[in-house]
Amino acid sequence: MSEYQHYQFAVDEPLTDRQLAEIRALTTRARLTRHSFVNTYGWGDFKGNARMLVETHYDAHLYFANWGTRRLILRWPAATLPPDTAQMYCAGDSADSWESGGYVLIALESDNEDDPEDFNDLFGDEGDQDRDEQWLPSITRARRQVAEGDLRLLYLVWLLCAQGGELDGDDLEPPVPPGLDDLPEPLADLATFLRIDEDLIAVAAQRSSRPAPRPPLAAHRAWITSLDTGHKDAVLATLLHSGDLRPLHEMRRRFQDTQTPTGPAPVRRTVAEIRAAVPAQRARRIAREQQREADERERAAREQREAQNRRLSGLQHDPEAAWQRVGELLTRRGTRHYPEVVRLLGDLAALAGREAATAAFAERYAGFIAAHRTKRALLRDLRAGDPVCAALTPGD
Repeated sequence: MSEYQHYQFAVDEPLTDRQLAEIRALTTRARLTRHSFVNTYGWGDFKGNARMLVETHYDAHLYFANWGTRRLILRWPAATLPPDTAQMYCAGDSADSWESGGYVLIALESDNEDDPEDFNDLFGDEGDQDRDEQWLPSITRARRQVAEGDLRLLYLVWLLCAQGGELDGDDLEPPVPPGLDDLPEPLADLATFLRIDEDLIAVAAQRSSRPAPRPPLAAHRAWITSLDTGHKDAVLATLLHSGDLRPLHEMRRRFQDTQTPTGPAPVRRTVAEIRAAVPAQRARRIAREQQREADERERAAREQREAQNRRLSGLQHDPEAAWQRVGELLTRRGTRHYPEVVRLLGDLAALAGREAATAAFAERYAGFIAAHRTKRALLRDLRAGDPVCAALTPGD
């Protein structure tokens, strides 16, 4: 497999002409707009510094390579994500947080070797533009939720560090945000992209409360009434002038802080306690999946039996017509008719078993096989089809 690297940047507010020119000076190949940057490399590398570009130009960056490295860099205004909150969750080498120019940034990395099939499952074949570019827009939505006070993304970041063995066993987990057991698609995509173990998330979510119901409009009105008029005017003026939603995100976060229920804080677990619970959680998940698969197989088999019984009700009045239909199909060119041939012969075998005429069917079927012994694809389909026909069909 050849080398393949994908770079992507996104920003909420449009870049200025000067900023666009600065980015274009770094690369002439990238697809560049005022809100996004996309480029892939089959050889060579991007000459820019991704961390610096997110500090100065962009709100989000995503990178992956087909040898396994995956990176994210996200930024928020410091007013919407306090630096100490980011540092509390970015506790290991896989997650770094810092301040720059009034922003708080976090850089995340997952660096495991990818199996080519796993890589293609997530990102499509190399050059599959739509699948390559779907990740950052989704994860960016999760970034906006953090700005409104939803800290599930940050807790997943802490789990990434815990999963990588970067924390001591007696380290305590940070506060567990509500709703961790029901991740929306943007957070699920982030967890998948960073390879955060689903069973580790499930264990962590056992201490996650249900999200509080959405406050009524009256609660929003009452809170807004209590705010300083000058501040409200400034937020509205910004929205009308530029459409910048960041002041609105900050207000929503402040409102959510006033709605946080009071009560005793849940007991915090150690890293070792969380890790120790993962094997049992994984065993329960696998057992559930196996049961679902067994139930699905049984449902499919039951539907097949019922469908065959309906066909046999009509077939029993004139089985010879089915044999004639088989012969007619095999006079046609190509193999696209073979599935119907296999189904008809399977129905004839089932009807023979029902009417205690298996020996007569076997004799006629042997003659049919002898007449079509050169049709290897048909014989393979028969061996893979109805059990009776498979038993009566010779191997290669």
